[in-house]
Amino acid sequence: MRHLLSVLLVSAALPASALDCGDRIDRDLVLSGDLECRGAGAALVVVRDGVRVDLNGYTIRTSSEATAIALQDVHGVELRGPGRIEGAVTGVEAIRARGLSVRGITFAQVGEGVRLTNASHADIDGNTFERVAGHAVVALNLPGALSRGGGHRIRDNDIRGAEYGVLVDAPFGWPSSIDRNRFDDIGSFGVMAPSPTVSLRGNQFGAVGLAAVLD
Repeated sequence: MRHLLSVLLVSAALPASALDCGDRIDRDLVLSGDLECRGAGAALVVVRDGVRVDLNGYTIRTSSEATAIALQDVHGVELRGPGRIEGAVTGVEAIRARGLSVRGITFAQVGEGVRLTNASHADIDGNTFERVAGHAVVALNLPGALSRGGGHRIRDNDIRGAEYGVLVDAPFGWPSSIDRNRFDDIGSFGVMAPSPTVSLRGNQFGAVGLAAVLD
């Protein structure tokens, strides 16, 4: 069933066309309405380097079994707000992605906000995370990865009502930084940074259940 959501295909200067849940995105787009997806899988899958997705003030709303935006083995992708991602098990899931940028998006009632697996040089900047069941941002470099992870910059985010704030664990990766984020109403840990390559500067902590920082 096609959803009555249009996008403006900026890079190709084409007229608006309908967008389906599960579509593979290979060019820039700007949402011109909310997208609601009820099944499992990903609402949008970015499949080409350098694509920009602009939520343009609208919402991607999925079931609790779905990912809102997924990307794998692509470089230089930009996801920007204003706009919202709601209901997803994972808001943004990036696997072996390099240079991902996520800016100005509100993640609400999600299992995890942004999940980076064996990814590098992500910029997670100026987002809001609220009512998150797990981590607002989690970055892991799993054993056996062929690519070096880390090099992330996680800064100026507002995280409230989450069980966990930020976890960055890339022990053999590039240095990452967690700077100027605001944490409040956190169930367990604000920041978990077990890797010596992670630096923390200027973060603010309100109510945190167990510890503001665990390293």
